[in-house]
Amino acid sequence: MKNYSVRMIRENMENIPQFPIPEGFAIRNYRPDEGHIWTRIQKAAEPYIDIDDELFVREFKQDFLAMEDRSFFLTTDTGEEIGTITAWWQPDMDGKTWGQIHWVAVHPDYQGRGLSKPMMSIAMARLKQSHERCFLGTSTGRIAAVKVYLDFGFTPDLSREHSQEAWTEVASVIKHPILRTYGFLK
Repeated sequence: MKNYSVRMIRENMENIPQFPIPEGFAIRNYRPDEGHIWTRIQKAAEPYIDIDDELFVREFKQDFLAMEDRSFFLTTDTGEEIGTITAWWQPDMDGKTWGQIHWVAVHPDYQGRGLSKPMMSIAMARLKQSHERCFLGTSTGRIAAVKVYLDFGFTPDLSREHSQEAWTEVASVIKHPILRTYGFLK
């Protein structure tokens, strides 16, 4: 399967799925100067993008203070940070301000345990406080993540280049009702 970049959108913030944090884990907010923790998790989890030590600054320099309110770490019961998610925003996407699920990652040692869903519940609740709609960017090589996003009510943004090909490939692997609505499943 080709790894297309795709954008997914959620036109409203109603009916956000709620998944509890499993026993043995917790979610806490980012604290000042923890960019190195974010970078460590991203480097461990990211299979497609080269994560360098300056990426954190490039991504969040517009408002480091907002990170304390909008970025979260998933931790083990011993306090080890093993996942991260950010409830960010874009002030002018297609002429509107959009909330953004940004840079979701779970360390490979903990993937496949359903831990991204509680992280999504927390980040989506934070976005709902400030935004009427949200979006995210991902890629079709991240099938497990795409399924989670579909389960959270995100839909394909078909205005993007190669969208038809990308979502046709996704639908060959994921048989999700949202993809049926968009005509990708028969």
